[in-house]
Amino acid sequence: MSVELIKRPVNVYRTVDEQQKEELLETGIIVPDSKPDVLEVLVVDTDVVVKTREKTGKVMEVGGEICYQVLYRADNQEKSLEAINVKSPWSISCNYPAGDEEVYTIVKSSIEHTSIDIVNGRKLSAKSVLKLNIKYIKAKNEDAGEAVQGEKIYQKTDPQKITMLEDIGEKVINVAENVDIGDNKPVINEIIYSNATLKNVNILENMVLNCMLEVDCLYRAEDDNSRIENVHVNIPVEKNLEVENINYSDVSVNACVKSLSLKPDEDIDGLLTIIRIDAEIAVEYSMFSKENAYLVKDAYSMDYDFELEKKTVKLGVEEREIRDNIQVNGNMTLDSGGEAVEEILLLTAKPRILSAEKVNDSIEVNGCLDICVLYCTGMDMRVMRGSNQELSFTHRIPLPEPEADYEEDINLSINESSYEIVSDANVDIKAELEVKAHLSKKRDMDLVIGIKDIKIYEKKENPPLLFYYAQKGDTLWDIAKKYRVPVQKILNDNEMTEEIEPEEGRKILLIE
Repeated sequence: MSVELIKRPVNVYRTVDEQQKEELLETGIIVPDSKPDVLEVLVVDTDVVVKTREKTGKVMEVGGEICYQVLYRADNQEKSLEAINVKSPWSISCNYPAGDEEVYTIVKSSIEHTSIDIVNGRKLSAKSVLKLNIKYIKAKNEDAGEAVQGEKIYQKTDPQKITMLEDIGEKVINVAENVDIGDNKPVINEIIYSNATLKNVNILENMVLNCMLEVDCLYRAEDDNSRIENVHVNIPVEKNLEVENINYSDVSVNACVKSLSLKPDEDIDGLLTIIRIDAEIAVEYSMFSKENAYLVKDAYSMDYDFELEKKTVKLGVEEREIRDNIQVNGNMTLDSGGEAVEEILLLTAKPRILSAEKVNDSIEVNGCLDICVLYCTGMDMRVMRGSNQELSFTHRIPLPEPEADYEEDINLSINESSYEIVSDANVDIKAELEVKAHLSKKRDMDLVIGIKDIKIYEKKENPPLLFYYAQKGDTLWDIAKKYRVPVQKILNDNEMTEEIEPEEGRKILLIE
C-alpha cells in the first residue's frame, strides 16, 4: 500500500542514574628518613584526583589518589617547619546501570574531612572522608517520522526546538612554565608546599580552553634554614582541546588541576631562583547543537485507514549556563598561644559543595570554604602555627522556568580571596566565589515511529454539501480529518484566511 513513513534520527540524551558514595579511607604516612621527627601537625592540605573509571561486569571501579601535604613542627632543637607529601591510591566500587552498555560516566570527587593523628614521631595516621558523585549519561538516536508519503496524504507537522548532544568526553592538557621568584627573594633551598587553582575558565571559539592557573608555593631559603618564603604567580592558559567534532552551539566545561609539580631550577648564574612548574589540567566537556526539527504530529489519507504508532521520549530542548558571584565573609579565631598573630605565611581557601537541591523556584547550594592557614606568632615571629577550618555559606540560583524539567550540574570556583589580621587571635576572611550552573531542560514529546493497520478506506456515500457546527475544542484539522477533506479546501470554501480554532457553534460548510 502506498503509505510510507519517512524517518530521521533524533538525538536523545539523559541521565540514566546518579549515585552518591561516601567512604572513610585510612592512610599510614611514614616520615621519610631525610626528615626529622614530628612534634606537632600544623596544617594538612588534602586534594583528591580521579584517575580511572573501569567497568567490570555490573560494577564500575572508580580509582584515584588522595594527595596529602602535611606541614609540621619538627621535634628538633630548631622546631623547624617541615613538610611531607604523600599520594595514597584508592578505589571504590559503584553499581553500573542495568542494561545500559554504552554510557558515559562523570565523576565528581571531594574530601569532606581529614584528620591526622601522630602515632609516633615517625608515623602519622590520616583519616579522610571521600565523597563521590557518579552520574551516568546515555545518548542514543531515536528514529522519528518527519513525513508521511503517499497519494492524497495530508499531514500535520510541528516545528520542535531540539538540543542534540554532539560529543562528550575528557581531555588532559599540559602546562609548563619557568617562573622567576624575583630579585628581592632569597635563593631556594627546598620547596615544601604548593597549591594550584583554576580561575575564569571559559571556552573560546573552536574549543580553545582559556583560563588562569594560579599557583602558590612555600620554600625554605638557602641562606637561612628557618626562613620561609611565599611565591604567588598567575599563569595565563590558552590551549586548543583538539576535539575533532566542533559542531556545537553550546558547551559545558568542568576543569580541574589533575597534577602539579614544582621544582627549583638554576638561573644563568647557577642560582636556584627559578621554579619549574608542570601541571596537568583535566577538562571534561559536553557539546550541544540546536536544531529546528519538523516532525509528524498527525496524518490522514483520502484512500486509506491507518494508525500512527507513537512513542513518548524525553528530549533536550535547551541548554543554559548561569553564572553568579557569591560573597563569603567570615572570621577565624586562631590559637596564638597567648601571643599575637604577627604574620600569615599561607592562606588557601578551597570551595566545596555540600548539597545542591531544588527548593521552590530555585536551586539551593550549600557549601563551605576549606581554609588552611599557616601563621607566625610572637614579636620575633619564630613560632609557626597552623589551622584547618571551614566557613559555610548558602546561595540560591533562581530557575528561569520553575516548573520546567531540568537536569543541573553545579560547580564552584574561587575568584579572589583576602584576609586581614583584626586582633591578636582573629583573622577576617573575604572571598568571592563563582557558581556555575549548567541547566539542561527536558520535555516529553510524542514521536511518530511507525504506521500500522493500513487498509483501504471504504468510502461512504456522503451528501455533496454538508454543514457542520463547531464543537468546543474543535480545530480545523480535527474537522478535516474526520470528514477527509483537505484543510485548505475548508479555508477556501468558507472564505477563511488562516487556520484558527473555530468558535463554538460556528457553521462550517463542507463540500465534497
